[in-house]
Amino acid sequence: MRQTFHKNERLRSKVVLEELVTQGNSVKKYPFVLVWKKLDVKQEFPIKIAFSVSKKRFPLAVDRNVMKRRITEVYRTNKADWYDKLPSNYALLLIYTSNKKMNTIDLESKLISVFNRFIVDVE
Repeated sequence: MRQTFHKNERLRSKVVLEELVTQGNSVKKYPFVLVWKKLDVKQEFPIKIAFSVSKKRFPLAVDRNVMKRRITEVYRTNKADWYDKLPSNYALLLIYTSNKKMNTIDLESKLISVFNRFIVDVE
């Protein structure tokens, strides 16, 4: 699988996001909270994902965008491992809860651990 992050992989539907926040299950592993919901819709990719960094914790948009870019990059490079292990299609919301900027290497280890917990929960 190519290591790209297509527009089709982003979760953009307001209806699905609303359902995700109200009815979704969650997995927590500092500094991430992963909210997930199983989708019955057939889709091109097994995961549709949205990333969130709190305005309360990072008041400057520049800092929020840097963190979102780092998280997206780590997700993009590791997603092929997770796609193979998923039995169905899912909508995910990945929330970054720390108020400190983390470097990419630390983010990668934390993100891998939260996704491993998620995969164990869905199996």
